[in-house]
Amino acid sequence: MKRLLLTAILIMAVSVSLLFGGCGSKVAATLEDLAAADSELTAAIEEKLTTPAGTESGIAFSGDSFDITYTYKDQLEEDAVKKLKSAFDKNSDSLTKNCNKAISDMETQTGISGITGSIIVLNADGSEIWKLEIPVEEKE
Repeated sequence: MKRLLLTAILIMAVSVSLLFGGCGSKVAATLEDLAAADSELTAAIEEKLTTPAGTESGIAFSGDSFDITYTYKDQLEEDAVKKLKSAFDKNSDSLTKNCNKAISDMETQTGISGITGSIIVLNADGSEIWKLEIPVEEKE
């Protein structure tokens, strides 16, 4: 389950940067404006998100930021949440490079500087299991 979600997040990062690749010629004040100007963009991104079985995913824009949320359909017990959170924390370094690259690519392709985002994993009750804010400061 944890590998599947990590793979989904990596695919999401690449997919988001690729989807914005065709938007470089559009002029928009913010990332949110760009998404609002192209009604098919959000739908296309959501379609490209790999959503692991038992979860739902979605993307929301605000200014020059985006949130990609994965929500479990069934409530995970506390023990499962602790294990999942530990697995994400342990493997988050492997996401750093890909997520930072996706942000950099989005900035280049859209001409918008300072794009930020987050990947959020929620339990069925809406409680946060894990969150990664990007760009991520890489550890040396």
